[in-house]
Amino acid sequence: MARLMLRMKVSMILTGVFFTLYFGLQPVTEWFERKDLVAAPEEVVFVNTSVCHVSGQWKPTGFYSSIEPVNKLRCRMPQLLIAITQDGSNFLEAKRISEDLSCKYWLKSGHTHIHSGQYTAYGHFDLKRGATRKIKIGTGEQIVRIRCLDKFKASKYHDVLYFFSPPDPKLMSTESPEKLSVMVLGIDSVSHMHFVRYFPLVKAFLENHPHTKFFGYSRVGLDANANLVPFLGGESSRVAGSDFLSNDKAWLWDSFKIEGYSTAYGEDNAKGILSSRNGDKELPKIPVDFDLTPVIVEMNNHTRYSIDLKEMIHCTAGRKFQDVLRDFVLQLVPYMQGIPFFSVFWQSQGVQEYYEYAWHLDHSYMTLLKKLLDADILNNTLLLLMSDHGLRAGEYRMSLQGMKEESQPLMVAIYPEWLKRKYPLAVGNLESNAHSLITPYDLRETLADVIALGQLKDANIEVSMKRLQTHPPNRLPRGISLFLPIPDHRTCDLAHIPSLFCFCRELTELPTDDGLVLRSSRFMVESINQLIKPFGQCRQLKLEMVLLAYFLDFGEESFVYELRLRVRTSPGNGVYEATVRLSDVLLLTSPISRVSHYLGQSPCIGDPDLQIFCFCI
Repeated sequence: MARLMLRMKVSMILTGVFFTLYFGLQPVTEWFERKDLVAAPEEVVFVNTSVCHVSGQWKPTGFYSSIEPVNKLRCRMPQLLIAITQDGSNFLEAKRISEDLSCKYWLKSGHTHIHSGQYTAYGHFDLKRGATRKIKIGTGEQIVRIRCLDKFKASKYHDVLYFFSPPDPKLMSTESPEKLSVMVLGIDSVSHMHFVRYFPLVKAFLENHPHTKFFGYSRVGLDANANLVPFLGGESSRVAGSDFLSNDKAWLWDSFKIEGYSTAYGEDNAKGILSSRNGDKELPKIPVDFDLTPVIVEMNNHTRYSIDLKEMIHCTAGRKFQDVLRDFVLQLVPYMQGIPFFSVFWQSQGVQEYYEYAWHLDHSYMTLLKKLLDADILNNTLLLLMSDHGLRAGEYRMSLQGMKEESQPLMVAIYPEWLKRKYPLAVGNLESNAHSLITPYDLRETLADVIALGQLKDANIEVSMKRLQTHPPNRLPRGISLFLPIPDHRTCDLAHIPSLFCFCRELTELPTDDGLVLRSSRFMVESINQLIKPFGQCRQLKLEMVLLAYFLDFGEESFVYELRLRVRTSPGNGVYEATVRLSDVLLLTSPISRVSHYLGQSPCIGDPDLQIFCFCI
């Protein structure tokens, strides 16, 4: 009897275990069975309107472009001195001195012209091993270059530092009229999907703050200059010309300054992305209150050294140029806390050449955003985290996905919570434009509304929306504020986006030996030769091979026929892309873009627009 009872208990236990395992694990089993469906290739929608649908892959095949571990590159020299201001005086503070050094310094005014070689003062001091020392060198805004030698006259430290005047308490009003500050944080050559893949920390930060990702943001020009001048200057860089660039009132900075904003500009490149395209002219003096350009130019002329094989990532002493730029942003925080500010900061080193370098920037930009949040800057600021275009050259750019991403730059707007509460219709429109086709011209109009913030009240927005609806469908304004709904029927042509940068149209691949393809390709190379013909130092190019050819579908009702071409030329193995319209005569409908590297091929010519075509004799 006892044995029978034991058997029954064991049977009941085993039965219970069986049912528990079967029914308990069934949901888990189903989850694993469904996992293949979830893990299927995913796509993200960029533009989704009645006339344009653009999508792309979340995760393309893994790709590495560099032959060295660029993420591990560090500046080789020590950072022996830092700049501090105390009680209105400027000091150089010595740190980590491991040997006796003899130092000399050269001073410039902080308001000096960028290319001025004139120093206002000189001086020298000694640093003793193990000692901590502060060296007073002056007051106010100053730029100082310091060079230290050891007892054998070998250079041990060479750097450029700068000082700001402390904020004037009289100007730091705590009860100023309501204004929304604007900050542009630009990272060159980063497409929206590049950002998604390589900036997980920044993405996580954004999820906790009001923001809108503009998937349909498109470039309108080839490079940073051609995309930032329409945004900050309101005109195409080719239309604007050098006269425009020398006119202070053409820039957004002037509009903001008139309304009582302080202004700032900084980039980590001494060449100047906003300069005239004529390589023989000097960089313009940007009309801002705080300008990092003279500092970067001084570093570039005297203390710069490169740490990568392509010599595209620069250091000064123990800091990368991009670190100097981010320090500049943080130096301005005390000024931003008390007065409305319009500022533009742009990084280009590293990201222009190396696809995977973006991963190295994620933590630093997340840290910067966190510091701006802790300083309460983001509570009163519209921050545009943006780029100008995707990666423009190299192996990844040669892929179809890379070709599309070049024209899909990053654009994210971060704004304070109170903005949506106070202006619900305007911010609602902003958010509804996340998948609309938008351009730098629209950003210009958006910031014009920020200057006149009261115009964002619901009643005013309703009037502007009705006015926009009165425009004929085929004659929309070139720039439309993002606080208004971008019309659903907007096309690339209506948005002034050249064919080469537009992916609303279906691409049909054509044989590269097709007669029309070859004829159009020869016309494209001849167009390049016409551009460089006046420059005898540049070799005339020959068509070596047609690499790709696509037919652009404009729809059944259209009689427009265009080809998108990729060709390789000789000498120099340059690879170029453009769109050619087929008619009685062939016509270029886009700029000609170079998608292969050309470092070292065109030192004989200074114009950036022509360097991409010139193979020097």
